[in-house]
Amino acid sequence: MFINEELECVVCCYEYSRSDRVPRVLHCSHTFCAPCLEKMSKLDGGIRCVSCPLCRWITCTPVSLTLSGALWVNTDIWDQILEEQQWRKQDALFGNSSACVQKMTSLQYATPARKK
Repeated sequence: MFINEELECVVCCYEYSRSDRVPRVLHCSHTFCAPCLEKMSKLDGGIRCVSCPLCRWITCTPVSLTLSGALWVNTDIWDQILEEQQWRKQDALFGNSSACVQKMTSLQYATPARKK
């Protein structure tokens, strides 16, 4: 299975994960991994601000909250991460899934030998 570009952070180009690269949504609705958001954030008094690298919309949160605590997880990507992990496990157990599908398809349409 090919990696979907939507499953990668556009800042660091690493895949999102359910542990260390959690996909978080800014107030402008753009999504980035938590480590990139931390690196892009700036403290201004009692407020932490992140300027979206795509649209420059500024998202502000109280310093008392971490960005991970203040920003929602992108649940669409979160669910896709799980699907991707399941596909990879399946590929590891049963071999290359695209080759298997191709083989099964060719067998399905094969003409059986006729008895004489």
